[in-house]
Amino acid sequence: MNVVWQDYANEVTLRSLRLAGVPPYVLNVTGPELISVRQAAEALGAALGREPEFTGEESPTALLSNAARCHRRFGYPEPTPAELIEHTARWVADSGPLLGEPTKFERRDGRF
Repeated sequence: MNVVWQDYANEVTLRSLRLAGVPPYVLNVTGPELISVRQAAEALGAALGREPEFTGEESPTALLSNAARCHRRFGYPEPTPAELIEHTARWVADSGPLLGEPTKFERRDGRF
């Protein structure tokens, strides 16, 4: 998967409004690193002192985005995936509020 902090995505969205036109200016907004859901779950589990439990099988393909154009125009996104996992672990460990909304990571058709 590609991941990006929502703050970066919001900033890029607002800053790119001036690029709107016909034909549309296409911009993928995500992080440049590729990380597997398994890697993220294992890192989050390690940060929380828990072992993740996996069900099912990993697929050999993934829906990924190339955001190089975005990064050239608006800069490299921060924080990194490792920092995102660290922030998330701290939030969960501190009992931060959760929305209880599905992530839809299991979707494979790109419709979120």
